[in-house]
Amino acid sequence: MPSSSPSTPEMPRTALLSVVLGLLIGGAVASHQAQLPGSTVHTWLTDAAPPTPSANVPVTADSISDAEAQAVMARLYRLQSERMEALQRNDTRATTRLLEASLHTAASYVKRPGFTARRDAEALVRTLRHAYETHHGVPDTLGLPEGDIYPLRAALFDTLNHQEPGPMPQVDDALPAGIEETRTEVPIVVNNRVRQSVAFLLRNARLHLYPWMRRSDTYFPMIEQIFAEEGVPDELKYLALVESGMNPFAYSHARAAGLWQFVPATARQYGLTIDPWVDERRDPEKSTRAAARLLRDLYAFFGDWHLALAGYNFRPSRVKQAARRAEQRLGRPATFWDIYDDLPDETRNYVPSFMATALILSDPGAFDLARVPTGPRYAFDHVPVRHVLTLDQIASWVGEPHDQIKALNPELRSDRLPASTTPYYVRIPYGSFSAFAEAYDAYAEDEARLGSQSSVVVQAGDTVGRLAQRHQVSPEALPFRLMSAVQVGTPVPVPPNTYTGNVALLAEAGMQPVRVQYSARATRGLLAEDAPSRFETDLPGADEASPPDLQ
Repeated sequence: MPSSSPSTPEMPRTALLSVVLGLLIGGAVASHQAQLPGSTVHTWLTDAAPPTPSANVPVTADSISDAEAQAVMARLYRLQSERMEALQRNDTRATTRLLEASLHTAASYVKRPGFTARRDAEALVRTLRHAYETHHGVPDTLGLPEGDIYPLRAALFDTLNHQEPGPMPQVDDALPAGIEETRTEVPIVVNNRVRQSVAFLLRNARLHLYPWMRRSDTYFPMIEQIFAEEGVPDELKYLALVESGMNPFAYSHARAAGLWQFVPATARQYGLTIDPWVDERRDPEKSTRAAARLLRDLYAFFGDWHLALAGYNFRPSRVKQAARRAEQRLGRPATFWDIYDDLPDETRNYVPSFMATALILSDPGAFDLARVPTGPRYAFDHVPVRHVLTLDQIASWVGEPHDQIKALNPELRSDRLPASTTPYYVRIPYGSFSAFAEAYDAYAEDEARLGSQSSVVVQAGDTVGRLAQRHQVSPEALPFRLMSAVQVGTPVPVPPNTYTGNVALLAEAGMQPVRVQYSARATRGLLAEDAPSRFETDLPGADEASPPDLQ
């Protein structure tokens, strides 16, 4: 996400609103409990970017006085009144301006102690949230900031680590009566740890489960198809929610990225390219196929899906060592639960949180979760490009916003296509190929052509080998042999890369565009057959073949 100030005129309107509204909602959540799972009032605005220091949103630490709070509320209600008058006049520009002014005003005070504890401020949050959704629509699940999954996981794991394994009546009261172990290929055990995880997620449904349900509509059809092709159990698709909250842009402190949170070494081992221009860990399709193969390999290594999941989160060799020690102690094959206390805190809680997520998201109605608006369909035209185009060029050719092209191609680390030795496949909105092809054919042949070189800047401490490794080229491909020949800060030409995923697509498609449209999401509840089910998660409209619509 751009790091410019919200007050900067060049900043896109939706980015400005996301930053400000993210701070507003975040402040309210810090002061108020989440709504009960059965509530019919939802918010999807946790998809908005969290506040960052670069946002320059005014934040003060001093408490707000009653007089000052009343003055702020008076201004906000005055802006709301003026916005309603603009709505009646059908003055879209004034409506947008007044909504932005309301958000800026609220954001200036939302972090002040005591402000969000006021009931009128709580009501204001709901009003502004509704105004945002009405005016701009629900923020799209294809355009997400760096993940919000990490605070949730930390809080969940901390809760589990400080809970005693004894009975928890309050937890049991929150669960359907028929919940029990299922007969899935990956067994879903329902023990106290899993029940604790279920209860925690339900308490945070508004902030996490509801957005996850919407994102599932977008990405689950693709994951289901790839997992079926790779021979991986369907229920493992819920792991993407535990890993990243189904956010392609999620990036952890451990340098793990994408839907499946690959670290660089494992990503490259499974064929994903990471260089200065492309990070295929963020490519939903390529990373999902890599994750399927990694999960399959882990199951072959352990012969047990629960241990394989632990190995996905932690070092497989360490999990194997713990299992062997348990086998020697018990005289039988060890299970994940046998080595639970021998694993790091995160890993021991990772498997129960996966099971809880699978149980809830496979049948949200059984847990009294309300319906959600259907997420945008993951559909696009995949076209081979022989030039190093910018995303602005592509966006102008297809008549769509820059942000939509960026969201469809999250693997791109900059706003242009990489220099490549072969045509690079880029995703454009579904059904837009004709417009793209007409503009592309007219594009001047002497512009940035296939195979043109890119430049990188030499950093302090670089060596020839380090530069070559970072940019995935051989040392001989660099235009010098000794670092003494160049100075720090000097731009160095780097030859184009070969992107194996695009090579495979070219071989299969023969330089032709590919129209991608995944089928509707499969619905298969993991609860016992006698557990109540109140609605299907395959919601009306999920099979509509419409392209994603970015805000």
